[in-house]
Amino acid sequence: MLPRNEEAISASLESLIKDKYQVYKLSVATDKKTARMTSGNYRSVFKGRGMDFDEVREYKEGDDVRLVDWRVTARQGKTFTKVFREEKERHIYFMLDLRSSMRFGTKQAFKSVIAAHITALLAWSFAEKGDKIGGLLLSDKAMQSFRPSRLQRSLMRFLNEISAKTKEKHDLKPIEEEISLQTACWKLRHFCKSGNIVFFISDFADLTEETLKCFASFAKSNEVILINIYDELEGTCPPPNVYSVTNGNETLSLNMRSPHVQKAYVNYFKQRYETLKDFATKYGLHYIPVSTGMNYIDVVANALRRKSK
Repeated sequence: MLPRNEEAISASLESLIKDKYQVYKLSVATDKKTARMTSGNYRSVFKGRGMDFDEVREYKEGDDVRLVDWRVTARQGKTFTKVFREEKERHIYFMLDLRSSMRFGTKQAFKSVIAAHITALLAWSFAEKGDKIGGLLLSDKAMQSFRPSRLQRSLMRFLNEISAKTKEKHDLKPIEEEISLQTACWKLRHFCKSGNIVFFISDFADLTEETLKCFASFAKSNEVILINIYDELEGTCPPPNVYSVTNGNETLSLNMRSPHVQKAYVNYFKQRYETLKDFATKYGLHYIPVSTGMNYIDVVANALRRKSK
């Protein structure tokens, strides 16, 4: 868990580098079948870009009967099974949202900081397996793309930019169309082809129907994981009172004493949450909700463990 200090409002490069030493905790997200068929320092719960034949060995209890090599079995008089391994090279893409709506949190850290550390943890884990890491960073000022690379200096540059963007000052201006989640998704779609693993890590504050269409497009030829970062206060009404709120240009009063306003407040978050969850189920995407008050490492590891079953 993150300490209550500067690391709660921004992620230093040093802390993102240290996430490398938390990778072993993802090893709980495994299953025996996958372990037999993959290479690397720990077991993968993701589909590979393809499977390469490795060897034939004697059948063991628990092996998949569909992989029995009947020709060798007939010739040897004993049951033999084929063993495969995943292709070593994969492209792992991250669409990381670090805009102003992510700079909020009432628990251990801002949503942006939790998102940064989840990205770093996953990036290190895939990098150790030899996969290429790339993606798109979305901030209030711009979108920055990173071509997939397995070089450590490229990963360090990626992490350094993540750290820098969590420290940027925000002026609370309304979201510009050119740096919206929808625009970022379609931009990533242009250079992310097929057979990849794609993580979308965001609070999905400006989710639209077009964004969902883009997710569906990705899912046709890639494995897609939606990680929804949220704070508990977003789905729970604050104490009844009149609050001043602003988008950077305008200020208005929010009367949380009104039952109608309270209902609208709760429904706004609930509707977005349920929309993502239902959409992921319908199109075969993996959905992982992560609250700022949770142990994000355990949440991600447990979600991937369930995914592997």
